[in-house]
Amino acid sequence: MRIINTNIKSMAYIALLLFIFFCFLAATADAAPQVKTDKDVYGPGETIKVNFFNAPGSSRDWICIAAAGAKDDDAGDYKYMPGGESQGVLTFDAPQPGKYEVRAYYNYSRNGYVVSARYGFTVGATASRAEAVASSTTPALAPEIIKPVEAQAATYSPSGDGPINVAVFHFTPLSMDASHYGITVTNTLINIPKMQSTFIVVNRKDLEIFLAANNLQQSDQIDNMVDIGGRLGMNFVIAGNVIKRGSRIITTYKVASVARRAVIYTNQFTSSGEADLINNITKMSDAIIAAIQRSKY
Repeated sequence: MRIINTNIKSMAYIALLLFIFFCFLAATADAAPQVKTDKDVYGPGETIKVNFFNAPGSSRDWICIAAAGAKDDDAGDYKYMPGGESQGVLTFDAPQPGKYEVRAYYNYSRNGYVVSARYGFTVGATASRAEAVASSTTPALAPEIIKPVEAQAATYSPSGDGPINVAVFHFTPLSMDASHYGITVTNTLINIPKMQSTFIVVNRKDLEIFLAANNLQQSDQIDNMVDIGGRLGMNFVIAGNVIKRGSRIITTYKVASVARRAVIYTNQFTSSGEADLINNITKMSDAIIAAIQRSKY
């Protein structure tokens, strides 16, 4: 009898341990970071609501919308997370028709471009899925096929009379702790008022949609810059990279002439912090503007 009771107690103990183990697994799964849009299909111009759960709550983390299939270091349309909030909602404007992903980058300052959570959705060119179901009594139309886009070549007069079309490629981080600075350099350079007033600078979101639609990847290699620049109808393409060595942030950049199929200007600068980096990006823009204006086809 004593042996039987001992066996029963052992089995009960094992069952209790298994129960605790599976409860732990369930709790761990529930705590995994999640992002999800409020709909799976959107129409043009709709507002996209992104719900996030189990976020670390750092104001330096961010969520972005990027074309499906784009590399994880293509930042896309992004917004920083509200500090101290583990769950909430961020809103975005719907991009052009196509397939997209919501991507969450948590502990970004340490991990860089490591996606913590992602969720796919579609922006359609016509009615939403619900509207399509409601109108099922009418003959169904073939779904619209989003074809690769080729931009028309822009015209530029060597005398400087015509518009100058410029694309800024994403600055590639060469070290994990430089990931944030790649975004900073790219966005700051694009949005400098003098750059915007001097050139026609292609919108970053439009550039990323074009790359995704044509299965292209941007880089700072001259052949890549000239090929994509020509297909976009650009006159010049700016690209570069960023690396962090100790307290120094080193930025290298180049300007390629699409017509010449050559680099017309290249330079490098070192910054001692983010404030110094912003100041140096402004100086970089002045040097780029001067180099392009000096250039003759």
